[in-house]
Amino acid sequence: MALSAGRAHFLDRLLTNDPANLLTAPARPGALDRLPGAGQRGEFLRLMSKLRDIQGKDAHFAICFTSALPGEGCSTMAAQFACAVAQSGAGEKVLLIDGNLRHPNLHELLEVDDADGVLDVCMAGVPADQAIQSTELEDLDVLTAGNRNQSPNPDFLNPLRFRDLIRSLVTQYDLVVVDAPPVAMGTAATHLSKEDAATLLVVQASQTRREVIQGSIHELKLMAAHVAGVVLNRRRYFIPSFVYRRL
Repeated sequence: MALSAGRAHFLDRLLTNDPANLLTAPARPGALDRLPGAGQRGEFLRLMSKLRDIQGKDAHFAICFTSALPGEGCSTMAAQFACAVAQSGAGEKVLLIDGNLRHPNLHELLEVDDADGVLDVCMAGVPADQAIQSTELEDLDVLTAGNRNQSPNPDFLNPLRFRDLIRSLVTQYDLVVVDAPPVAMGTAATHLSKEDAATLLVVQASQTRREVIQGSIHELKLMAAHVAGVVLNRRRYFIPSFVYRRL
């Protein structure tokens, strides 16, 4: 299954390294400030505008970030995106959720506790408002993966409970961002269907093979996900980026 020419053109333009497009204010809280790409906030806001068009609404919807393989930067991209929207100045309330229950790391990136979280809410009945934590950004909250002792295998999380949780939280937040596990891990409990979210596939440039990307898109569609697009991560520009934008 090949990506359409129009989509490929859009995907190639999602992220650039043009200094003229970078915003100098801190884009992210916690350890994220010390990671590469802190200046890409403007590009994430342009991505948000595209997603509003795709979703057909300005607020109260969810975006699910995933990747084909581990190590493609999905968690960092999801956190960057959530922080950019929260710090845009529009007053939009954003919730970032760690759905990578087997290998969670959003609590480390945002430097918050990983006490109560998704597992505690969905499996132990902890109220969501008790588990949600605030961050350094006024308009950004986070729901971590939580206590993995709630289950010997986090993959056994009931996807219906997670979906109900997302539907409830979408009514309370302008944007809900879910960091889902890589497709290759074969865990679908925190992947969301097209009724509940749009899904973005994070791909490491010049690393992940086309066949792997195509297979992941196929698997996501089998899960009834709405694959809204692909975010190309760690792309290198061998000619000035303004030339790409004129193509």
